[in-house]
Amino acid sequence: MNQTGDDRGISLRPCTHADLGQLRVIELESFPDHPYPTIVFINFLMLAREGFIVACSGDMVVGYVIGADRGGEGTIHSVAVTPSLRRRGVGARLMESVLEHLSKKYRRISLLVDASNEAAIHLYRRFSFSETGRVIKAYYPNGNDAIEMARSNRGSGM
Repeated sequence: MNQTGDDRGISLRPCTHADLGQLRVIELESFPDHPYPTIVFINFLMLAREGFIVACSGDMVVGYVIGADRGGEGTIHSVAVTPSLRRRGVGARLMESVLEHLSKKYRRISLLVDASNEAAIHLYRRFSFSETGRVIKAYYPNGNDAIEMARSNRGSGM
């Protein structure tokens, strides 16, 4: 996975325990109303291993994605990029990496997204995700709904 970065010096690698402090900062910047507590990241380190990927600029973690199994299908649990590097391709690179990993194992990959997060919805659509019609009312602590999006991977899966 040690992919070299583009001209902005971004590289991708598996997450480690040493990254937890930097992940916490990104999490608080990205999801101030409902950040994952550190223990959630620790659990994903154990459960998601190859699907927990960080983007780095030098030795600084600037983004992450978590993709893992949920009930026999691939699920993207979270994607976040530090605000100063958003809309510069970091999220797209993280998505490409996690989809490459999950597509080897699962026919279907799903995620939940805040219904008001148009930038994220646009990103997911670029990767062939579409709304499934499932809406979870007041899913987020701020009262926003979550919409489920999914994509199929023909010829993949267990």
